[in-house]
Amino acid sequence: MIFRPSFAADAAPLPAENRLVARLEALLNRNGVPHEIWRPATLSEAGDMARKASTASPIVAAAGGDGTINAVSGGLLGTECRLGILPIGSGNDIARGLQIPRKLSAAVALLANGYRLLKSGTESPVKKSSRKNPTASILKIDAGVFATANETDAASDRSRQYDRHFINTLGFGFDGRVAWNASRMRFLRGKWKYLGGVLQSLLFYRATDMTITADGETYSGRYLMATVANGPFEGGGIHIAPRADPGDGLFDLVMIHDTGVLARIPLLLRVLFSGASDSPDIRLKQCRTVRVTSSRPVMAHADGEVISRRLTKFSATIRPVKIAVIGPGIP
Repeated sequence: MIFRPSFAADAAPLPAENRLVARLEALLNRNGVPHEIWRPATLSEAGDMARKASTASPIVAAAGGDGTINAVSGGLLGTECRLGILPIGSGNDIARGLQIPRKLSAAVALLANGYRLLKSGTESPVKKSSRKNPTASILKIDAGVFATANETDAASDRSRQYDRHFINTLGFGFDGRVAWNASRMRFLRGKWKYLGGVLQSLLFYRATDMTITADGETYSGRYLMATVANGPFEGGGIHIAPRADPGDGLFDLVMIHDTGVLARIPLLLRVLFSGASDSPDIRLKQCRTVRVTSSRPVMAHADGEVISRRLTKFSATIRPVKIAVIGPGIP
């Protein structure tokens, strides 16, 4: 198990982490899950640890936020190892999109049932399930691979899949700025943290001219943001891509036009609280490849972690069913 809570980067007192480790140990032992807990200092180290652990274990679990889950899943790309998710971050959007319990005791129970499922030699879920003892199954989900302006095209850049991937969302423009602002808010969690990032950016963010090409179809104009979604949620539960399915082999691209400073307030609040939907100012499109070019440098994030503060170009390509995740079965 790779343990790295989202507050590790925020210099949280070590005793708080030790208490959480002790609680994890108790829950894992109570559920009969053999385990070893590794505590990386950085997200990059988490990916290295996951790749090393995958050679010795059929399951590697990520205990942390979306950034930790992203890093651990990157270490498992190209392996037969299954990913377990114990969501203890501030947003937990990957777990939310996969319907993995966000209560730690229930998430550990799901992991335990996944362990027993694999031990039995089958990946078919049992029928009996409850909130406290959720049925497990093995979900096959896609990974998005991306390249930035100074890298080769994502479609052929297999050497960088280890650290240039996402399994939930890739955001460009206003979305990236909000992720940056939210990452600096240590005392808010979930949607409120993202909302704080939105409020910081709302009036002063400058939209930019973008050229967006999705499966060969090109859109040009002045956009606030472009979000490439593999999962339906970001920002602590915001329904940014309601139709997105992490295992359907398709991205859901969300393009939000610039509407002017005053008009963007109700538009973005509607997205925040009701989700994105097709309208004159929002375009949704399913696709397998995306290329975006901006007329000026903007910020970008992958699974909530800022990847660049001055990006002008990126491309992203879907890699179908690249990761096996222990998820809920049929209730």
